[in-house]
Amino acid sequence: MTLQGLKSCLGALCLVSAGSAQAAKVFFSDKGFVDIGALIQAQYRIEQDGAADGKSPSNDFLLRRARLVLSGQYDEHIGFFVDTEVTYGTGATGSNNSLLLLDAVASYRVGKEFLLDAGLMLLPYSHDQLTGGGRYGTVNNFPSYFAPNSQRGTRDVGISIRGLLFDDRLYYRLGIFNGVQTSTGAAGLNPGDAPRFAGMLRFNFAGKEEGYTFCQVCFASAPIISLGASSDYQANAIRATAASSATTATSLGLQQFWVLNADFFADIPFGSDVELSTNLQFTHVIAGDDTGSPVQSGIGFFGMLSVRVGIFGPYFQFEYFKPTKEFVTILKDGATGALTTYPGNLATYRAGFSLYLSQHTYKISAEVAFQDRERAGETVTFASASPPPASATFPANHWVGTLQFQAAF
Repeated sequence: MTLQGLKSCLGALCLVSAGSAQAAKVFFSDKGFVDIGALIQAQYRIEQDGAADGKSPSNDFLLRRARLVLSGQYDEHIGFFVDTEVTYGTGATGSNNSLLLLDAVASYRVGKEFLLDAGLMLLPYSHDQLTGGGRYGTVNNFPSYFAPNSQRGTRDVGISIRGLLFDDRLYYRLGIFNGVQTSTGAAGLNPGDAPRFAGMLRFNFAGKEEGYTFCQVCFASAPIISLGASSDYQANAIRATAASSATTATSLGLQQFWVLNADFFADIPFGSDVELSTNLQFTHVIAGDDTGSPVQSGIGFFGMLSVRVGIFGPYFQFEYFKPTKEFVTILKDGATGALTTYPGNLATYRAGFSLYLSQHTYKISAEVAFQDRERAGETVTFASASPPPASATFPANHWVGTLQFQAAF
């Protein structure tokens, strides 16, 4: 990280720490108000063998999230939510930060049974992905799988409806979105400009969540327990390929991208000082048919368990993805010997803790993660490649340590 970037990061943290922990809420009528807030997550990250020499650990200071948040309502029916994000990246000239629009949502509320949202918004992908970035008990959320060319990861522009039915037992969130786009006349994806569809249904065994975002460690006074199912579908979202020999890949044409999720969430308080939170998720990714996109199609299992005792909240999280095909290697270009490798199963184990100095307003989190990749460190050689021999070495398993400071108001 550059010195200027570090100064900017520390300066922003000092500014937030010096001010009030409450957002600036301004009323302009009995029911109309504007609420101004911010979220800053600054990290120190150390990764085994992550330095340029491939042998030393890397040391990085970066921004995980840096958001300005503007929300409010005109009256009890009309509301809005807008926030920005700062992305952190590196390039040939050093580190750089870019400001982008993350969410921009206008809402019309008829009642708790029906709310209409329009704009750039979170997709109803899973409970974990709908959890607010400042209300996790961990450092990292679960991996998400979605069609390429999305607006912002699990966000897209569209229209959705949401609400609570049957005495708050059933929560629904359904929408139609812009999806993959290709310019007129270009030989790209989705030439017919088909929209993207996403939806979620949740059954609430206890408590309820009905906001734009959810919580993971909720500091609730009563249990919140729910079971959900969700789906994300886009036609003609990928151009799949399959290995026709050791040196060539055959195009299978345009195919669908479809993700199915099922998840369980529970946040159970035991008095004011003890809280148990857990989130389990199963994911099935269908990227084309069984012959194409073997590295994208597959099944995933993810889980998180957190136990908060006072301000101390240790947690454990695991992430596992198994591709449809155990191991695939494709040499796409026989003339140059350019080799593309897909290493198969990937598991990541995370253990850490969060210190809730003021719930989620001021929080410090520390985590150690270990990546366990199939055939890690192995070298694969193809004597039939052109020019021979062609070989590729998979990345070795390694650990990553993260220290994160959060300020939110």
